[in-house]
Amino acid sequence: MITIVWAPHEERTATFAKRLKSPLFNIHYLLYKRPFIAPLKYIAQWFKTWLVLFQQRPNIVYITNPPPVAALCVAVYGMVSRTPFIMDTHSPTLFNKKWGWSVPLQRVLARRAYINIVDQTRFKNLMESWNARAIVLENPPKNIDTDRLKGKSSDGYFDITVVTIFASDEPIDIIVEAAKQLPDFRFYILGDKARAKRSMVDNAPENVIFTGYLHKDDYWNRLNSSNAVMTLTTHAYSLLAGGQDGVAVNKPLMLSKQPTLTAYFTKGTVFVENTVEGILEGVRQAKANEPRLIQEVIELGREQAKHWESNFQELLALIDATKKP
Repeated sequence: MITIVWAPHEERTATFAKRLKSPLFNIHYLLYKRPFIAPLKYIAQWFKTWLVLFQQRPNIVYITNPPPVAALCVAVYGMVSRTPFIMDTHSPTLFNKKWGWSVPLQRVLARRAYINIVDQTRFKNLMESWNARAIVLENPPKNIDTDRLKGKSSDGYFDITVVTIFASDEPIDIIVEAAKQLPDFRFYILGDKARAKRSMVDNAPENVIFTGYLHKDDYWNRLNSSNAVMTLTTHAYSLLAGGQDGVAVNKPLMLSKQPTLTAYFTKGTVFVENTVEGILEGVRQAKANEPRLIQEVIELGREQAKHWESNFQELLALIDATKKP
């Protein structure tokens, strides 16, 4: 078995490859996430993928979608070589307008896939309505050794770490506006500041700190030294990885009141409307109920890990069934 993703790096795919003990091939040329050069990239990546496949001769291929063209490449190879493939479809590919043109193609690919992996039951139901087999596997639980990380400072602030990449669905400007009315709360906003609105950064109050992009221990230290973790979205069906990272370090969560999030984060979470008033109310609730929320989020982490491991064992059994005796 081999794992392929058409990207220079993709954390979910890398984690799955490690759990599956599968060699990982990151196949990518030219600039990343630049749609205007996608056709050129896809041609080069298609030939590179086939070169890898013919060299490796795997008994099964794990391929990440998006882009759907990557799965099409593996599917065509599978038709020629009679090699089954697993398609891990990231949920935005199914509902984002950017990928709307590809849904008919994804329907065909999902039917041809040996098994489809999605991160929500609603998308499993969608795949099954296409007569495709699917299982639900969210991002794998992360085991973070918090004993080696920095703890909370005792300077009197209630610290909130906001996990963001300054994407169009993240209402960060609303958080900054709310912070102006919360002088006893400190907001650490993660992500590449160059992607943020300049006017928002320039007019932010003193209790808002733009950290820049953090990774590895710097990232986990920031989360672990917070009282709570916040991540917001205007998308109804986005399962925010930042929320899962907050669970990994046992921190209360503040998340947008969206159906996917309320269904998955059932404990240890304060759900807020994406408004200044909603955030004001939410952060005050988080502070008032911090001890209870910490205990709940610990319980939530255990429950989610148990559920994920059960579904992962189902995937392993399906993969084992493809192996020749």
